[in-house]
Amino acid sequence: MASYRKPLTVALIPAMALCLMALDLPENPPVPEQRPDSDAAAEAAPTPAMEETTETAEPTPAEGEAAEEVERVEEDLPDDPPVPEERAENPPPPDPKPPEEDNGEFLRCTAALTALGTEYEVLEPIDGEGACGMARPLKVTKVMEGGALSPEGTMRCETALALATWAKTYVEPTAKIALSPDARLTEVEQASTYVCRSRNNVDGARISEHAKGNAVDIRSLTFSSGETVEMLPRMKDGSVTGAFQRTVSAAACLYFTTVLSPGSDATHQDHMHLDVIKRNSGYRYCR
Repeated sequence: MASYRKPLTVALIPAMALCLMALDLPENPPVPEQRPDSDAAAEAAPTPAMEETTETAEPTPAEGEAAEEVERVEEDLPDDPPVPEERAENPPPPDPKPPEEDNGEFLRCTAALTALGTEYEVLEPIDGEGACGMARPLKVTKVMEGGALSPEGTMRCETALALATWAKTYVEPTAKIALSPDARLTEVEQASTYVCRSRNNVDGARISEHAKGNAVDIRSLTFSSGETVEMLPRMKDGSVTGAFQRTVSAAACLYFTTVLSPGSDATHQDHMHLDVIKRNSGYRYCR
């Protein structure tokens, strides 16, 4: 039996060698990706090209992260960036002159005023100093039917229409709920309409919206019931009068783009400031 197996084993060896030689084995077989315990991987040193890349390359943010960072920085920019100290002596560019009133819009505005019972007179253009003035000013004597403006005030038609609509739509109906069921608005006492001045009368500040006929300051509202609501800080006033003033102040922001209620800052303690300044995207500032 032994003499039979030995020749067979010897014959198989050359055949196996020929099979191995016929195989097309790669010169550099791929290394498995995960070899944490491999001594060769631990001892392998980086090539010169790898060393150069490691020392000189700096990480760069992804394109999405960079765009997000730029957007964040732009959003954080203030409306009026501070002027560098070395350029502080240079005054800001002058405010532009008031624009001309569009004929069609002006006629539609005055027609709406007439329908609300507003009494007014169209004045000659006011060409004030610097950016002050109005192309088609109105002298308003009555805000709405039955409600006098005291004293009479000069303003643009857009301002007068916002005032009349607010008074007719919200002030008088709210008074009927808060003060008396038959309350009618009889007088709107104003503290300021058109006047050529800077904001808050501060030297060097931007031109006031009063100087363009865009603003009116309300000092008090008087009703047929005999009650007069003075414009005072009432944010914490729990009375019906406080609720009335806060309600009409909030409603004013539907018609005016700026509403500064009494107590909103140090310069607005005894009146409500309303104006129709144009801002980007219809933004409104109401406090």
